[in-house]
Amino acid sequence: MSYRNILNVQMNEYNRIYKRMCKDHPSFSIERKQKLTLGEMLLNRGINTADLLTITTRPFTSAFNYCFEVVGVNYDMIIGIERFYLKDDSLFDFFKNTEVRQKEVQSILDTLDSTENGEFWGVIGKNYSFTMCYVKVYGDKHFILVYTDDMNYCFCVEDYDSKVNDNKCVFNMAANFLFYINAFPECVIDGVPAGVKRNPKTKSIGVSEKIVSHTSVEHGFVRAHFRSGYFRHLNSDYFVNCKGQIRFIQSTMVKGRAKTVLSKEEN
Repeated sequence: MSYRNILNVQMNEYNRIYKRMCKDHPSFSIERKQKLTLGEMLLNRGINTADLLTITTRPFTSAFNYCFEVVGVNYDMIIGIERFYLKDDSLFDFFKNTEVRQKEVQSILDTLDSTENGEFWGVIGKNYSFTMCYVKVYGDKHFILVYTDDMNYCFCVEDYDSKVNDNKCVFNMAANFLFYINAFPECVIDGVPAGVKRNPKTKSIGVSEKIVSHTSVEHGFVRAHFRSGYFRHLNSDYFVNCKGQIRFIQSTMVKGRAKTVLSKEEN
């Protein structure tokens, strides 16, 4: 099971420096050695404590991204970030290709508890993984940070324009992951794949039948494929029985035109 992402890289640096701190300062408390380690990691990137106070007012900089990487390491060491193992890597394609409506992203992020330290999730497949962070800073704007094996990305939800952004699939992947685990909680189960260390914050994610269509093809075979549609946060008083929930709205044909509609049972 491959799990290489940006936090792993930073964790290696953390462990190396922390071991040295233990050797150089054996009488220091664990908490103090942790703070010294994180401080040195920041200094190694030319970031000092005073700069941390202004980092969140200057997003889209390498310092901004690195600070949240270090925050993620600290969070993982002390509390542990939630890790979700995908049972089927094809879900990555579903996350990337499913339409994302900006107002829906803002709506669901507003329902998440967050602080300026951010909230982290690790999403792991057999051949690909990413870590993402959501944080509300900079005048109450929403930021989504995505860390992959190759590079990191920072998106401001309010300013995001999919028509001009070259990294649309990365933004979609992060947003739809959050939508998915909220829309299909029954697909998020305890337990991890064989060979993976079990801990209370590790889950597995299966594929919901609600996003899959089956098409009969020649010779009687049945081919499965993902439905087209989008996730919606039902925040209107019109949805009496399910206000506040997130639903996947399937595309359907209405008088020859493709539309997305809610069924009666979802009202």
